[in-house]
Amino acid sequence: MNIRNYLTLLLILFGLKAFSQQIINGFAMPESVTSDGKRYFVSNQGQDVFSKDGDGFISEISEDGKIIDLKFLPRKGILHAPKGMTVADNILYVADLDRIIGFDINTRKVVFEVIIPEAKVLNDICRLESGSIGVTETVSGNIYKVNTQTKSVEIIDNMPTVNGINYNGQTKQLVVCTNGKNYGEGSVYIKTGNGDFRELPNIANGFFDGIEWMDDNHLLISDWVTFPVKDFGKLWIYDLAEQTSQVYFTGESVADIYYNPATQKIYMPQMFHNKVIIADKNKITETAQTKHNILYNYGIIDAFIGGLYRGTLPIKDLKLKGDFGIGAPDMLDGELTMIDGKAYQTKATGETVVLDNDHKTSFSSVTFFKADTTFYVNTATEQKALLETIAHTLTNKNEMYAIRITGTFSYVKTRAFPPLWEEPFPVLSSILDRQLFFEHQNTTGTFIGYYLPEYLNGINASGFHLHFLSTDKKQGGHILDFKGQNLKIDIARQKSFKLEVPTDGDFQNFKFRKKHNEDLKRVEQGQ
Repeated sequence: MNIRNYLTLLLILFGLKAFSQQIINGFAMPESVTSDGKRYFVSNQGQDVFSKDGDGFISEISEDGKIIDLKFLPRKGILHAPKGMTVADNILYVADLDRIIGFDINTRKVVFEVIIPEAKVLNDICRLESGSIGVTETVSGNIYKVNTQTKSVEIIDNMPTVNGINYNGQTKQLVVCTNGKNYGEGSVYIKTGNGDFRELPNIANGFFDGIEWMDDNHLLISDWVTFPVKDFGKLWIYDLAEQTSQVYFTGESVADIYYNPATQKIYMPQMFHNKVIIADKNKITETAQTKHNILYNYGIIDAFIGGLYRGTLPIKDLKLKGDFGIGAPDMLDGELTMIDGKAYQTKATGETVVLDNDHKTSFSSVTFFKADTTFYVNTATEQKALLETIAHTLTNKNEMYAIRITGTFSYVKTRAFPPLWEEPFPVLSSILDRQLFFEHQNTTGTFIGYYLPEYLNGINASGFHLHFLSTDKKQGGHILDFKGQNLKIDIARQKSFKLEVPTDGDFQNFKFRKKHNEDLKRVEQGQ
């Protein structure tokens, strides 16, 4: 990986919306915060996060956010671009490009140093057992174990673009998170004891940075989101027992976080705004939800069914607008379904695959899904009866609702269209004979979609529009019929609607059919 490209990826930060918090200004590219429970330290990378320019330093701050000593370390010698830190036995270990420096926090003297010649960007660092520390190196993906007594160094694993690392001595579990291929497709991994790393399920891909143990069963993870980052960052809380994740939005991405379990405060460095934010966990989870349940619509469905099948919006940009939704892949090639931040394509062959970030969509509707109504249907039911039940539950038929249905299905009928390559493209209604049908028996999975009001018809499809994705992610498509039981229905009322239309020539020159509204015409003309 090219280091300069990696730097470009990091230069993406923006203002954090206010919730209950303490803001500390005056740092120089702060990357990491750590503590021994009593004293708090901030790493400052200086002007260049990759150069050996000697302008890095460590600050000491108070628990409540006051700067005690801006340039607490180094007292002698230099730091270049310090990143991750950890404290063990009064020694502050710091990852500084290709070396690990240990400072006695009482005397401020250097008491430890190890150089790893092949390393370029040593990133995060954590305590392990038996006097060892773990260190990640993002460029190579190496995860190092360093013995602080003998200064021996060994590679214990390799994870491409690995970033955050943390160890739980009680449960003997090591967790890491990655930036991911194309910087935004990262994942979170865990290993117990001498076992292998396994990827944690049910958390969207991201550009993950810091990872903290909140307790033995919950992780806190910072997420820059992807490249380019626009308007927000994320904090994730992951429940290891339930294997579920909950996302909380921040107005700006944050780097290597620190969590204090005793006070439940989160310390978040904002690198390129030279700030550290201290916020109460409960306040964040109560208020940092402003992006949930805003329906984002890309394209006009009348134009899509009229033949505009060529994709114009990359999936990586669609993911910035939502983690749940449906749409159309490039060139009418099957059906697009998004769940948990991952986009899937069900092809006319019946195969379902994960879409690459560079794939483009011609029409999609997505939202950051957070249910406000949940109910269950345990008895056997069919499509007509269940949709009627859901419709009766909706309090306002002129509002927009995202709908997620999970459970067991004795029968699901879906469809997908094969791709079209030759222009001019026919209108969709003229090629219905080309659609392929799939009948799935005795399967489990999720229905993803919407109930939209009549006034959006033409921009989107009014009424119910649902796609299917099986639990194993191998089956999918646009739903035509189903029978199921033991179903959980989650409904999320959409607070607002945002429409973005393509800017390409095909859309600009598309001729929409005129729709007549005599009442509106009379009002406008005053007759």
